[in-house]
Amino acid sequence: MSDVVQFVPRAERDAIGNLAEFTRLAKEDLTAFANGGAWDHDKWQQGETVVVFATKTAPLDSYSFTPLAEPFMQFAKAYIRYQYSHKPVKSLAMMLQALRCVEAGLLAACGRADVGLLSGAVMDVCANSCREFYSSEDVRHKTGLQLQTIFDFLREKSLVPSLSAWKSPFKKPVILTEDLGEAGQAHRLSKLPSNEEMLAVADVFAQADDRESQFYSSIFILLMAAPGRVSEVIKLPIDCIRWEKDDAGELQMLLRWHAAKGKGATKKWVVPSMHSVVKEAVRRLVEIGGPAREAARATFEGSGPSLGEVSTSDLIKEFGGFYWPFIDEKKVLKAWDALCLHRENEFSRDREIKASSWRIPGASEVNKRLGAGQGHGPSLFDRMGLRNPDGSRIALTSHQLRHWLSTMSERAGMDDYTLAQWAGRARTSDNRHYDHRSPEERLEAARDLLPMQPAPLLERIKHRQPVTYQELGVDRLGAAKATLYGMCVHDYAMAPCQKQRECMTCKEHVCIKGDHVTLDRIRQLESQTEELLQQSMKAHEDGDFGADRWVDNHKWKLAHVKAMRMALEHPNVPDGAVLRIPDGHDPSPVRRALMDLGVVEVSSMEALGPNMIPLALT
Repeated sequence: MSDVVQFVPRAERDAIGNLAEFTRLAKEDLTAFANGGAWDHDKWQQGETVVVFATKTAPLDSYSFTPLAEPFMQFAKAYIRYQYSHKPVKSLAMMLQALRCVEAGLLAACGRADVGLLSGAVMDVCANSCREFYSSEDVRHKTGLQLQTIFDFLREKSLVPSLSAWKSPFKKPVILTEDLGEAGQAHRLSKLPSNEEMLAVADVFAQADDRESQFYSSIFILLMAAPGRVSEVIKLPIDCIRWEKDDAGELQMLLRWHAAKGKGATKKWVVPSMHSVVKEAVRRLVEIGGPAREAARATFEGSGPSLGEVSTSDLIKEFGGFYWPFIDEKKVLKAWDALCLHRENEFSRDREIKASSWRIPGASEVNKRLGAGQGHGPSLFDRMGLRNPDGSRIALTSHQLRHWLSTMSERAGMDDYTLAQWAGRARTSDNRHYDHRSPEERLEAARDLLPMQPAPLLERIKHRQPVTYQELGVDRLGAAKATLYGMCVHDYAMAPCQKQRECMTCKEHVCIKGDHVTLDRIRQLESQTEELLQQSMKAHEDGDFGADRWVDNHKWKLAHVKAMRMALEHPNVPDGAVLRIPDGHDPSPVRRALMDLGVVEVSSMEALGPNMIPLALT
């Protein structure tokens, strides 16, 4: 673990002084990437973490590069060492990409790569460099976040004078597995192998007749037995198979697994139908890797017939790796305990096998046998003459097997938590990136979660649960609104309430028989309206101006309220019936004008009571 030192800027120093002190601290006080005087080199390495301080403004590939320009190079080295010291990570790729965009932006805007020249406009130019360098929306988004982190660091540590706050303009791309358009469909098809292709994978294992096909098809089988990453499979131990009893007392197979991306040690349960094939796959790998494991152990012990005259130090240097005798930085699995070990040139047709050697294949070697990528030669499918039903070549990646198994689990109804545990994911939300079901499949699954029959209308009204317009006799999408006396079916998207909340005289208001709470409120409203009618009649007798209009208003309202109360109390009206006043007793403004002109007939008030009952909807 590198020594960690915090940099604290001083107010009495200007930005140039703080930047100089930050660079000095990183160069002299921190120890990350310090092996072999790394500061003066343009390529650093610590364990498996490699850093190449290369500019993106010149050709950059695996064989040659041009270093970052000075003085920006000094800041980049200080920033990488400081950040890695505080949070060691395996890959610094995104951080390096962001630094290259900053350098390119400074050169383009200022003609000199000096972070002290950064400003709001220059930061935007750096973002333009990111847009120019990287076409992938996901890469832009992640690089933009790193740019934002760098600028925040410069501002918070007072390394640049008067640097304004800046936010990345690159939005998080749409998750294509959830996209309903053509792009989402194409993405799902590209990630999800067909059932015919997966059957071909099984055929490769069944037909394997040489060491190469037996070795790699066994890895395929382990990827099909449980949703894992190829980097996890190739680091399984030889005693990876375990048996434990389930809740019913039956022995079930599991694989001892160490999941990547922070999940750690876990158990991968294997479905019973895969028990025999998994045992055979492990047996083949143990057998093929036997000589390599013997050579690794003999080298560690410094003796053994397999070594001959070969120097153990030379073997360790060539095959041991950074973490000898362990296979990786976790220092859990020793080389001679690795399941997928094999000798150098074990599967070569042109070169002789190195007897005193051992190695673990990389993901690219597994993908080569699956037919992934271009120019990798014939895959195991090609060699066995296996093709797609349309005659096209089968080409898969190891990760597609993980996508396929996760999607099949979703289709089978596995819950998110169980799937995340089985797949070795730290968060259940990550399942969605591997769910390639069609929108129709997801909709059907969502419907299956809902009750087959909703609760009766009256029950939902009593418990204040949503009620649709259709259930209340209105052909419109949406949920009705609850009132003191029932439900309102007015479309508020078209116009506000025209009744000023006088619900009981409105034809767009319904009452439901059996809801005693609203019935008690209607009885109380009837009593209040009768009292108001008596007061207005007395005022009219006393000659008060305008009292006659209140008499008419209260009579009109009382007739509606009393009729509705009588209907709700009527023994022949079943519970759950939906009642509303007839249209004729709540005429629209246009109809009122026509009635005033005598064009249409005025409704009779005597029709209010019994005529409402036939309008009940069941």
